[in-house]
Amino acid sequence: MGCTSSKSSDRLSETERVMNGRRGIDKSERIHTKSERARLAAQRAKTIKEQRRGIKNNSSQSQQDPLPPPPTLPKLNDAGQLVAEEVAKRISGSVETKDVILGDVKSGSDDGLIHVQYAALTQRGYYPDNPHKENQDAYYICPAKFASGEGDAIFSVFDGHGDKGHDCAIFAKQKLHVYMAQNIKKQRAAENAKRLRALAAEGLEKPKNAFHPSSWPDLDVGQYESACRMAHLQCNKAMHDDKKVKDSMSGTTSISVGFHAGRMTISNVGDSRVVLGYRIRDNNKETMDDSTPAEEEKKEIGNESDSEHENEQSNTPPQGGKLVAIPLSEDQTPYRKDERDRLKLAGARICSIDQMEGKAPMHEDWGEVDLGVDIDEEGDPPRVWCQDHDYPGTAFSRSLGDSVGEDIGVNAEPEIVTKNVTEGDEILVIASDGIFEFLTNQRVIDICAECNDPLHACTRLLEESYKQWLHYELRTDDITCIVLFLKNGRAANNDDEVVKSLMDKKHRIKAPTKKVGMNRELSMPSIND
Repeated sequence: MGCTSSKSSDRLSETERVMNGRRGIDKSERIHTKSERARLAAQRAKTIKEQRRGIKNNSSQSQQDPLPPPPTLPKLNDAGQLVAEEVAKRISGSVETKDVILGDVKSGSDDGLIHVQYAALTQRGYYPDNPHKENQDAYYICPAKFASGEGDAIFSVFDGHGDKGHDCAIFAKQKLHVYMAQNIKKQRAAENAKRLRALAAEGLEKPKNAFHPSSWPDLDVGQYESACRMAHLQCNKAMHDDKKVKDSMSGTTSISVGFHAGRMTISNVGDSRVVLGYRIRDNNKETMDDSTPAEEEKKEIGNESDSEHENEQSNTPPQGGKLVAIPLSEDQTPYRKDERDRLKLAGARICSIDQMEGKAPMHEDWGEVDLGVDIDEEGDPPRVWCQDHDYPGTAFSRSLGDSVGEDIGVNAEPEIVTKNVTEGDEILVIASDGIFEFLTNQRVIDICAECNDPLHACTRLLEESYKQWLHYELRTDDITCIVLFLKNGRAANNDDEVVKSLMDKKHRIKAPTKKVGMNRELSMPSIND
């Protein structure tokens, strides 16, 4: 199969083309030692000096041939990093934590209500070679009456990639929720019509406000998921068809959490992520004191960052039970064997940049890498390529847009997870990989648990993520997160099987068959520990 597109494509023949995409960074740019940091810092300083020399030369042009004033370069410190005021300029989003009540608001019973506090922040990344690059992340929040549903809401994050990634993310932000709302309302209206026909057949009167959306029946799990799945495909097609959006080699991830009928439904396309902070309440002290093998390993390592983290945790009041991170989405990347197999069936070639350029031997032994538990320190992940071309080079296996990649399996089919909202659900984080690139799921939840409210949690997540980006690299990605604190009176264990399956699937310590430069984080205890 070839790579074709109905739109004109500005393809490049060099592998540098993929550097404009997500995780588009050569393995040699990932910092491992002080000497590497010094070398790369010198390279960046040279680039900045040349940029400033260019601005000075432009300003000295004769008045007979005036040029528009060049954009002002951001202020940097001696290490070539943004000063604090420049970082602050790149942050936008919530100015305060907001409250909303979701769930069964019509019943009048507190048992069916979900009290939610939420906030969102986004921080534009910094690329020394392109200091004015737009923020390609976006988010959308409808905190109440989404799709005309009483007690319904939607929270979404989009992470654009490629030259036109900003346009793709904004398009998805503006259109995806519209398709979702249309599909949900259409399905609920159909269910309402069916209900009214049944009442008429039995000779019963129609209820008051029978045709108002607040009186329509709720959807079951399958119906709601079908509406979400269809919306992603519709949005993807609309993006392809829109001549103003150049999505041949650009696109966006999409991660959404929809609240409906006391459930949360997560729809995922790409490698942004939703992580749940779930409280396992256990009065068995012996169990609570047990350490997993990974925890013991962490104690032995005893590195500085872990020690700081442990000291921070010691100041946090105990809430009773363990607060564990449960991913409600799974990154769709070629690290996953099922995704590699699917892509290859569609005609894709899977290899890293170093492999493609002959700097590393060809193999498919990527180990059992769990990107929620493992941190990819190497920075040269497996990518998706056309068989006879050096594009598109995506480090993800699904997205909205990317029409060229669609021919080789990079599609917009979402993976969907639905679970009941229960008493154990305390924290929900929806974020782009600017958060998760160097922070594990558990670390993200621990940071949120140390905070007083979601806005404080968002601020801390941006700070910690930004610090890690500077530790590993000399540039920073766009960073976006939505944080929800949940409180409800629902049963504690009405979805134990869902939680168990998620934990069994995603929190088992796995031994890679080769070294992949990963940091191991805490393994998660079983629900019955």
